[in-house]
Amino acid sequence: MSTLAEIREKVIGSVKDDSGKLVNPDDYNAKIQAAIKRYSRHRPGIKVADIVGNGTHDYSLPTGWNDEFSAIKSIEYPLGDVPATLLDNDEYEIYQSPTGKKIRLLNYAPAATASFRVSFTILRTDATIPDMDVDALVTLAAALCCEDLANAFIQSSDSTIGADSVNYRSKAAEAASRGKRLMQLYKEHMGIKDDDVTPAASAVMDLDMKYPGGGERLTHSRWGRKRR
Repeated sequence: MSTLAEIREKVIGSVKDDSGKLVNPDDYNAKIQAAIKRYSRHRPGIKVADIVGNGTHDYSLPTGWNDEFSAIKSIEYPLGDVPATLLDNDEYEIYQSPTGKKIRLLNYAPAATASFRVSFTILRTDATIPDMDVDALVTLAAALCCEDLANAFIQSSDSTIGADSVNYRSKAAEAASRGKRLMQLYKEHMGIKDDDVTPAASAVMDLDMKYPGGGERLTHSRWGRKRR
């Protein structure tokens, strides 16, 4: 895993700003943090928490949950089954109560002797970017820096005249072009098409298939699961 300082040095080397417009480390840090948030939408971190039953349907959200970002990936209940028993998406919801959001299990009310396991998405940090994606993150942050440079050059050209104005417009175009290319490289690494906002991803499904003729599976029928 790379540190923020290591990522920043790579971003500075990729941007190659010789204009002096990005001189403060915080200028780069802000874009790195913005890049991490965008990267998190494409490859979020995953956290797993066990929640102890209380005999009701509603439970507090687990530690680390971010209301603006997190989403449930799966809920395992009961624990201990091999393979794991995952609830269907229509068997739970995020419920808005007067005191805040809750996880609501629609068909179950685990006793205090039982727990269920929640897997949910979280924002990445500079310390949790996989090594294989660090260069892609650097590319994304550098693209955002180039966008800032292009805007800075445009604003500079508005306040100058003659050759200086032409020079700033040229630099703005160069920065914008480089930012566009860097963004393209990031999307290629992440498997994102130009007109897409998220990459293709695999999906996990609970098929609950019935056999030909409409019969249930021999074990683990939906009827039995609904009445646990």
